[in-house]
Amino acid sequence: MSQLLTSKVSRKWTIRMIVIAIVLIAFGLWGLWDAVRVYPARGALAAEWLEFQYLEEFSRSRPPLDNRAGVADPAAEREKLSRLMQEKGQLPPVDEALTRWLDALRLIGKDDGPRATAIPRDDFRGGDGSAVTDARARLDFLRAKFTTATGERVTAPSPLSPWDIPVQWLIMALGVGIGGYVALLIFRVRSRVFRFDPESRTLTLPGGASIAPADIEDLDKRKWHKFYVSVVVKKDHATLGGRTVELDLLRYEPVESWVLEMEKAAFPDRVADDAGGAQTPANEKPADSQ
Repeated sequence: MSQLLTSKVSRKWTIRMIVIAIVLIAFGLWGLWDAVRVYPARGALAAEWLEFQYLEEFSRSRPPLDNRAGVADPAAEREKLSRLMQEKGQLPPVDEALTRWLDALRLIGKDDGPRATAIPRDDFRGGDGSAVTDARARLDFLRAKFTTATGERVTAPSPLSPWDIPVQWLIMALGVGIGGYVALLIFRVRSRVFRFDPESRTLTLPGGASIAPADIEDLDKRKWHKFYVSVVVKKDHATLGGRTVELDLLRYEPVESWVLEMEKAAFPDRVADDAGGAQTPANEKPADSQ
């Protein structure tokens, strides 16, 4: 009995899949970084700018500027502003500024009074200005932060849209999810092995069933250009009778050549006809017919 040959996973296919998995997972992790660090930081800066606008408007519209400017319960305050908007059709400038500030904080999940809007508070951003002792000191800090040495205001930070952070979470889920699937596919493919007996030309599938040339009813090669072939098994086969087995010729080497060997044994006339057709192109006449 001849020694069985064993298939191996295509090196070209493996490298391609590894690259795809790495790119997808890296893209997903990039989305994760944006979702938890970059966009929240940008949103926090935009909210700080809007807080600056609100405190300045408060100092003009409702002097004196004191701790009344703080918001202990943002949810209740937003509900009150919404009712006021429905009743009057528009809000006073100070309330419009307050609404924009609260909305910006809500986009980054930081609209809790104790660490974002109350005065006094220990601000969630940390660093300089984290200890907000009173409204006047907070306004002075923000004015210094958003005003140049010549007294001009810096360009307003770009605000977030409601979709910015959710889209980053979606990118993370798709990148890591699909990349992880590709990685698992690589391991799954590598765990499967085909074996071939060159003497009897019998192919043993990963599941253990074997197909000899005498077991083949037909070979469907319509997907050959896509590196797939369908083996139609005769009905009297012990385990695969009447079934069609699709073989992957791209991932596993040299299964393609083994299938061709089986075809030669199972359908010698068909192979001879195919060979003859290849030797004599359809648009040419044989030399002896001229």
